[in-house]
Amino acid sequence: MHIGRTTGSGRARPMINLNGRNDGAVSPDGRVMGCYIHGLFASDTFRSTFLSHIRSGHVAGVAYEAQIERVLDNLADHLETHLAIDRLLTIAGIR
Repeated sequence: MHIGRTTGSGRARPMINLNGRNDGAVSPDGRVMGCYIHGLFASDTFRSTFLSHIRSGHVAGVAYEAQIERVLDNLADHLETHLAIDRLLTIAGIR
């Protein structure tokens, strides 16, 4: 989804160049930046590299994909405990 449009002088300093296409903007002092790339920080490698440029010596230790899987598994367990999943699937015509 790319429904935004960056305007203003910050476009002279794009945040990222993806396959030859600039996206986003960076403020003149480099302290504010943004772009429209959904899920950009979901990549552990990208996030760690990006953050190391902002604050050297500190590494982001979150494993995003593993955390998402854990949260989704917990949600599925909760729904299975508290809802009649088989009945809902029958009502929905899936079973």
